[in-house]
Amino acid sequence: MDTIQAITTRKVHRTFAQKPVEAEKLAQIVDAGRHAMSARNMQPWQFIVVRERATLKALGELCSTGRFVADAPSAIVVLKDLSNTRWADIDCAQAVQNMATAAWALGLGTCWVGNFDQERISKLLGVPDGWVVFTVLPFGYPDPKTAAQVRPLKKRSEVVHYERYGNPRP
Repeated sequence: MDTIQAITTRKVHRTFAQKPVEAEKLAQIVDAGRHAMSARNMQPWQFIVVRERATLKALGELCSTGRFVADAPSAIVVLKDLSNTRWADIDCAQAVQNMATAAWALGLGTCWVGNFDQERISKLLGVPDGWVVFTVLPFGYPDPKTAAQVRPLKKRSEVVHYERYGNPRP
């Protein structure tokens, strides 16, 4: 799958087939995150790869909008460096986007988890001082019995302007 196809066809998945994700694929996903752009090349991230069933279950219980993490075969917890307050959110978001797109290109689905108990997850995973949980990304093969979430897009004419706001044509 080429890059544009991966970007334009990716769907959100919250249910996964009960098939393990290969360690090699998780390594490729982490590397995609590591290669994200970052301001001043600070790379304000750390990645914790989680594959243990008990830890995934505990993570799911701590994600109020991501209970589905408990049923995923794997997850990557993205940590953010607190000393880089100006750009770390943007940089970490780019890493997340890279990982989600790479996963899709590898035949895997994910869904960015937005609400979670940061303190309890940090304690569970031994996150050191100076770092916080940015997000939890579950990864797995999409469940063939469950339809992917549809991403309706606004019309191009509603969101694209040329040279000045309101000019719909080049």
